[in-house]
Formats: sequence, structure tokens, C-alpha cells
Amino acid sequence: MNIKDIHLRAPSDSEFIEVARFSFENFAQELSRSSGEPEAAIKEKIGSPPVHRSENDIWLIIECDGRRAGFVWFQVIPEENSAFGWDIFIEPEFRSKGIGRYVMQKCGEELRQRGISSVRICVFEHNFIARRLYETLGFRVEKYDEQRRQYTLNLKL
Repeated sequence: MNIKDIHLRAPSDSEFIEVARFSFENFAQELSRSSGEPEAAIKEKIGSPPVHRSENDIWLIIECDGRRAGFVWFQVIPEENSAFGWDIFIEPEFRSKGIGRYVMQKCGEELRQRGISSVRICVFEHNFIARRLYETLGFRVEKYDEQRRQYTLNLKL
């Protein structure tokens, strides 16, 4: 995969609804898998997928060779000069090709341009590939939630 073939763009309104719904469903499934809590109970606790983008949300569609390869969602927290990475998803056929690394680096550049000095993300214990990627990008463990079996990682930009 050639890096010049990877493009990031804002989603259309219908794409936003689609990826926000997918993000919500995928998170509930992954949290259920990690914590053992029933998916229905998790959904009841966390509510529903976002239906509107705030001015602090950064949603981007990832395209490779003109095909949708995934998406990323960050939320800027201006009063803290920080951001939180809610989700990055790469379609299975596009994984292990450097796309996730490229996207995370581009998002870091975008956040730095916005004056953001740190970014936090969460990753489930069982997601070894993502954890390894984040660590090689410089993210460090901030805390570990034993109930969720989830790490919170922090990167100084």
C-alpha cells in the first residue's frame, strides 16, 4: 500500500450516521467481549450513537485507492488543550498495511495544528495489534481499568 493512495476526508451526513452507528455497535460488542457484561446492558448504560457532530468532533473517512477503508473519530477538548480518540476502525482487508499508523500520524499533525498538546485513547486488553501500534507511536499507559480490561493511553504531542 502506497501512502499517497490513502486519503482522509470528512464524511457526508449519511456516512456520518452510518459510521457513528457502527462505532456504537462495535464498541458495545468489544466492551461486552472484554468485560463479560451483556451487550444489551452496555447499550442501556451508554445510550445511543451520536446523531450530530459537534464543532469539537473530528470524524474522518479513510479511503485507499478510492475505496472506504475505515474511519477515525477524535474529540478536541479545547479547555484542556487535549483530545480524546474515541475510535479508529480499519476494515479487515486493509489491516496490517500501515494505514492505521499513517492515519494516527496525520491525526496527530492535525491536533498539533489546533494547539492540542496531548491525546488520550482507550484500547481493550485483548486488542494486541492496536496496543502494539499505539505503543510504537509513543503512547504510554496512563491507567488500566480492571473491570473493563481496558487501557487508557496518553501521548504528548
